[in-house]
Amino acid sequence: MEDYLSEREQIDQVKGWVKDNAPWAIAGLLIGVGLLVGYQQFQSWKIRQSLAANQKYVAELDALARRDKAGATKLADELVASYRRTPYADFGQLALARFEVEANQLAEAEGLLLKVSQSSIDPELKVVAQLRLARVQRAEAKLDMALATLAAIPAGAHGALVAHVRGDVLRDKGDKAGAVTAWNEALLAKDLAPADRELLRLKINATRPEVAAAVSPSVTAPPKATVPLNGEPK
Repeated sequence: MEDYLSEREQIDQVKGWVKDNAPWAIAGLLIGVGLLVGYQQFQSWKIRQSLAANQKYVAELDALARRDKAGATKLADELVASYRRTPYADFGQLALARFEVEANQLAEAEGLLLKVSQSSIDPELKVVAQLRLARVQRAEAKLDMALATLAAIPAGAHGALVAHVRGDVLRDKGDKAGAVTAWNEALLAKDLAPADRELLRLKINATRPEVAAAVSPSVTAPPKATVPLNGEPK
């Protein structure tokens, strides 16, 4: 009988807890279900956004292939306006910048790359834009600006490429020793492509003699002693 009463008391306690806490438990369950449904809806929205942005980006590439700069620019601007949270917004600007470089419109390309390097939410794409921007600035002979752009890239990000481009810029500035140092730094990267490694070695071998000539003091050869007929030098 005592065991029965003990079990009965436990049942009554459980019923009392359910009565007191059921509203909170149900509310928590509903919140959990709501969060799950909301998360799934958010994921579906992200997928729809990505698909729509991809279609617009492909359309931009098609416009660029047809040399329709106005149409491509419109699509690139729409990507930025409506799909800022997807990588396609940056892809569109980078593709348009490449088109401008190939058309030798360097000022336009610089503006586009500067925009991506400053506003991209993707760290990787931001570095890509900065590297391309530095190359464009070098082509425009804006050498100090190119060095500043390279210096703004986080340490360790594309280290070999950054060092390679920095060496090119320093070479253009006349700092041949600095260029060789930067190129040698780029050679230290283990994942450097064979073609890039060979190009760096060619640049170093072509520039190193100029560095040696610049740092070595000029040596004037001593005058040769004249030897008289008796065989003793004067």
